[in-house]
Parts: sequence; structure tokens; C-alpha cells
Amino acid sequence: MKPAAVLAAGLLMGGCAAAGGPPALIPPPSGYLPAEQIGGLAALSIPAMSSPNANDLATVHAVSPGTDRWWLATAHAELRAPEAAQHFDCLLSARLNQRPRPALARVMNRLLADAEALVQALAPLTPDPAPKRPVALIAGLEPCQRLTPESRAASAWPAGGAIVAAAYGELFAALAPDRADGARRMGREIAFSRAVCRVNWASDVEAGIGQGVGLFARASAQPEFQAELEAARAEVAAARAEGLIQPSCAAERRALRQWSAPAAIRPDAG
Repeated sequence: MKPAAVLAAGLLMGGCAAAGGPPALIPPPSGYLPAEQIGGLAALSIPAMSSPNANDLATVHAVSPGTDRWWLATAHAELRAPEAAQHFDCLLSARLNQRPRPALARVMNRLLADAEALVQALAPLTPDPAPKRPVALIAGLEPCQRLTPESRAASAWPAGGAIVAAAYGELFAALAPDRADGARRMGREIAFSRAVCRVNWASDVEAGIGQGVGLFARASAQPEFQAELEAARAEVAAARAEGLIQPSCAAERRALRQWSAPAAIRPDAG
């Protein structure tokens, strides 16, 4: 399998390999962005680092296997809707998968398709030799989900999971403006779970977050996006009005107390 195909397959498969065998793949809907906009986003990307820095090395050792944050990272590996919507349940005090939310699933999966296309566009820009994943570079290090030999050997950059996680954070900020800061924060937590899972370095995740935010900004400017967003917003509002609480929220809070993603650096910080 070509490197770009491996990366794209990893995005679409998410964490389902950890659940005992890959499911049948359903072709995703097309994304929002035309090829020229995907190419423009790729051209703006910062090249991968040639080797991990001290923060990269510290992050992959920050969470021990079997802890609450480790299991949360395992759950975060699922990036396909409708399952991935559950990552925002606790933030919204809702159970988004209690019943079908087709408009929400459609928007999420179209963003996922755009993220896959961006990963494909970024793959030819990967340095040679490609930066190795933490699990491939450090002997004895294991990921929090099963990896095929091809995926384990794939480049650590670009961090496709971080791209779509950040795009989801922006999406839920738009769907629930009263929880916008928390939604973006949860997007970062899902993105940094890829470093907790030892499949991407923290620096690659940070780059992926920037790529995902840029991807959402362009996708949300497309003509059909706003109509689909309004339909998804109505579904999210209905879910919040149902008053159902996700029983795993206490475990999520405990996990995030154990280890949480670093706060975003403001552009004007300095």
C-alpha cells in the first residue's frame, strides 16, 4: 500500500481495529472542498521535524498504559460519525447517539472526507526519510490500539487524526456557541490522544491542529455548508433538550485530570 493510502486508511478506520476486527467500510460522502483548495491548504503546511524534540519524547511517556487517560485515548481513536460525536457528549450534557442524527453525521463525515483528502495532498510533501512513529522509533513502546505492520511503519507526519479532531472541535464550537471554548478544547484533547497513543509526535499533532482549523475555516465558507450546519445544529439542540447524560462522564473527567493536552498558544502570545 502506498504511504498516502496507508494514512487515509488509518483515518477512515479510526480505532475500530482495537474492537476486534475491521468492519466493512462504507464509502464516505464527498467533502466540502474542491481539490484546488485542498492543495492550497497543503502548500501552507509547515514541514515535518527531522527528529523528535524533548517535548515530543516527554509526551509519549506522559501517560502509562492501562490508566484512565490511556483508555480515553483509545476511545478517541474512533473518528467516524456517528460514533465520534460521542466524544462531545459530556461537554454538551447530552447523548448524541441515543437516536440517529443524520445531519450531524453527514457534516462530520464530510469534514472527515476533507481531512482524508488533505492527508493525501500532504503525503508527497513528507520528508525523505519520513519521520518514524513513536512506536516504530522507540523499542518496546506499544500503541493504545492495534496497528497493521503498514500503519506502524507509516510516517508520523502528517497527523491525520489531529487534523480531523481539530476540525470537529471547530464544528462543535459552531453547533453549540455557548460551549465553544470547551468544544475547541475537546478537539485538542482528541488530537493529542494520537500522541498519548504513541502514533504521532506532539509536534506533529500541533501542526495537525493548525491544519484542521484551517480546513474547517475553508469548508465552512462553502455554499452548502451553512444549510447543513443549521440542520445539524437543530439535531444537537434537540439532543441537549432530551436531558440524557452520558454515564461515562465521571471517567472522562478523571482521565483528563490525569493528563490533559497543553493549552493552545495564542498568536499574540509572546
